[in-house]
Amino acid sequence: MLPRVIPSILSVVFFFSFLFFVAALVMQFVRIDSPDLENEAVFNSAPYDVFVYSAFYFNQSKSLGESSIVILMTADFEVLDTIKKLDLLVINATNRGMAMAELERVTIHDACKWIAMTATAEVVKNPSLLFVSLGGNHAPIPFEVVSTDPKPVVMCISPLFAAENWQNLLVALHVYKRFGAHMHLYIRSVVSPMLEILRVYEQEGYVTLKPWNRINLLNRDERDFNPNLNVEFRSQAAAQTDCLLRYKEASEFIAFLDLDDLIIPRMANSYLNEFRFLAAENPSVAYFTYTKQNTRTRAYKRANVFSVEHVLRSVQFEQTTETGKMIAIPSKVNNTWIHWPHKTVKKLEVDPEINSITHFKHIDMLDGMGVDHERVPQYNPTTSGGDAEKPLISNKNLQMIEKDFNR
Repeated sequence: MLPRVIPSILSVVFFFSFLFFVAALVMQFVRIDSPDLENEAVFNSAPYDVFVYSAFYFNQSKSLGESSIVILMTADFEVLDTIKKLDLLVINATNRGMAMAELERVTIHDACKWIAMTATAEVVKNPSLLFVSLGGNHAPIPFEVVSTDPKPVVMCISPLFAAENWQNLLVALHVYKRFGAHMHLYIRSVVSPMLEILRVYEQEGYVTLKPWNRINLLNRDERDFNPNLNVEFRSQAAAQTDCLLRYKEASEFIAFLDLDDLIIPRMANSYLNEFRFLAAENPSVAYFTYTKQNTRTRAYKRANVFSVEHVLRSVQFEQTTETGKMIAIPSKVNNTWIHWPHKTVKKLEVDPEINSITHFKHIDMLDGMGVDHERVPQYNPTTSGGDAEKPLISNKNLQMIEKDFNR
């Protein structure tokens, strides 16, 4: 499948790229009676449709064990009523073996017809080929070997759709960089100039960009049935689980946020030290939740006068909250829904007095001057009395962020 660009009234660039590790598979099966796997006929014989987003091989994992495969997919939730396990055929350089992959629900509810789920199994070491097996027929599943290159803190951003707010994007990129996190960003669609900005930041190492595919069933006409209308927020839970699996053996902490969410460390000088402090004080928890505190801020419309520092200096808390987001300890969590995992594990709800998510709920766009360049934004959550001794972010950090932006 080749990448395609579909114009829209927003001049939105759509990503439908078929990467070798992102499989748009509809459980098509091929016999492998001969050693030449690629020359066999492919046919549709599966009793149900499954869309595979990604699959990962773990040579060694703290929570998954040794030599494990996880397949991330979406399907009708009724699949889980009849199918408990998938038969896998796994082949390496010297051996082939069968394995039973246990299906596990990721989405916590049945409000949407199609939900996220995973299939996990221990397999032969160092596999080169992976198939799902059904009745002697086999569907090839591309997979990726997970990286162990250290990225101590990763911010997983939910899939962008028709995104055009470049002001939010620039603030997030520089704040996360300043406090020691790597941003992983999923893109369904985004205006072209914003993509050009992102490419620059990707080259600089601030962010990793990943297309997030629409569900494309190869044996169904969307006019008859469109699964994209039957998933929750463009399969956000699947995207978050993909990010969790992708960095599971490389990161100590993985946060799941929207682009207009910011966490600014308050207990330490970096995300890593703040999260390590929380983990050390609460050694049995698998994840933390930070409350969303809604705020209002200002930003210049024009790029030639835009300033990340000015946006941050203008932040004012609105004394309203929304459902918080989670920061997972990946060695203790194997998949997750949008706000918390389906499987019950111990969590810590961080007191807003300690810290919370600064949610850019409202941004007033300015044509001209209108920002107090000397103002220090105050941390004033709903539980606070507006203590002037509690800045949201220090002058030093504001200046260093702006210096990095100017560079």
